[in-house]
Amino acid sequence: MSCLTDLDSADRFALAPGVVLRAVPEWGLAYAYTPSRPAFLELNATSWAIAALCDGATLEAIEQGFADLVRGLAGPNRARDVLARGLFDLLAWGIVHRIDDQGATP
Repeated sequence: MSCLTDLDSADRFALAPGVVLRAVPEWGLAYAYTPSRPAFLELNATSWAIAALCDGATLEAIEQGFADLVRGLAGPNRARDVLARGLFDLLAWGIVHRIDDQGATP
C-alpha cells in the first residue's frame, strides 16, 4: 500500500478540475461529482475533511491541518495513517490531484 512517504512534503493538492463538492453536515458527509470519470461519490466525514484541506495546500500543511482536526481523537501516527489512506483514495477517485505552484497539473 502506498503511503505519504511516497509523496514530497512540498507537493500541493487541490480539487480536480470540474469536481463539485457538496457538504451535507447534518448527515456528517459530503458528495463529490467527478466529471472526468462521471461519478457521484459519497464521502464520509474523514474523506470530506481531507478533501476540504486540499485547497492548493502543500502536503505538509494538509498533514498539520488534519492533525489539528483530529487532535484528541487520534494520536499522530494514527492520524498520519488515516490521512495517507484518505488522500490516496481521493487521488484514485479523481476528486483531488497534484498541482504545481501555479495551480496547474504537473
